[in-house]
Amino acid sequence: MVPFEAAPRGRVIFLWVLGALFAGVAAAGEQSATDQLKRISHAMRSLSYEGTLVYLHDNRLETLRVIHRVDHGRLHEQIVSQNGPLRTVTREQDQVTCELANANPFSVKRHGVTLDLLRSKGFDPKALTAHYLIHPLGAARIAGRHTDVVGVIPRDELRYGYRFYVDKGTGLPLKSDLIGQTAEPIEQIMFTALTLLPAGTAAETKPEVAPQEVAASHPEATQEGQGQDLWRFTNLPAGFNLVMRDHWRDGARRRVQHFVLSDGLASVSVYVENADPDGLQGSTRIGAIHAAGGRVADHQVTIVGEVPAATVKAVLAGIRYRGPAKP
Repeated sequence: MVPFEAAPRGRVIFLWVLGALFAGVAAAGEQSATDQLKRISHAMRSLSYEGTLVYLHDNRLETLRVIHRVDHGRLHEQIVSQNGPLRTVTREQDQVTCELANANPFSVKRHGVTLDLLRSKGFDPKALTAHYLIHPLGAARIAGRHTDVVGVIPRDELRYGYRFYVDKGTGLPLKSDLIGQTAEPIEQIMFTALTLLPAGTAAETKPEVAPQEVAASHPEATQEGQGQDLWRFTNLPAGFNLVMRDHWRDGARRRVQHFVLSDGLASVSVYVENADPDGLQGSTRIGAIHAAGGRVADHQVTIVGEVPAATVKAVLAGIRYRGPAKP
């Protein structure tokens, strides 16, 4: 089944935080707020740095160490937990390696559309303004550095709001707040220390244990991959579109199909696998992350996203199978 329900609470939260960090979201400034979105995207693609992050959620505080290097256009990134069980994620351009406490390290090699999505791509502010109000919120001091602040406020109740703090000197995001429907922060991520690095700075020592590789198959590599076109999404929440599709085999060699829907800022993952008696039925949540699951055409479908509950439920209600019925 999809790991959301089976994985320990801390592991799920940790991996989702890493996904948000890898996406490179941020904003704000003396320039227009939309221009600052472009500025942040450029900084994330071109600058190397290391620092310490704190992550506040559900009245819990986690500390993370991040090393982010860009060497001749190639991205190398490592994030290590500093409290609680040791957890490390290392990203080397097209491969992500995870080390979790009391578990063998594993790696996933990405291809095609997935690889493009993992890279820090630029935002399209014009597209975002159809569903968000983007405006400056003044200035603040973070990690001893001066930042400009921008608010990204949703125009409906199908997505969360954001508040981003951008370093005046570098354009890097130093703090981000995820804003709920009561206008209060649900989660906060903030640098407490930041050091710029020259491009190509050596990475920290990699895991001594060789990770088990889990290859993510190319969608067009097999007839099964082509079968992903048998799934379609109807009546999606306004602004959300299919931006990625992929598939792989889990530890039990069961095939899992993965789709990502996004409005350009928020994203929702859709996992499709063979019917599983232990699969999620109904809805659940961990902090700002909501999930909904159910059976569609004798498949287990699980929707996970850092979006309001109504959004994941709408995606689940709209997924359709166009293939032949199972015997």
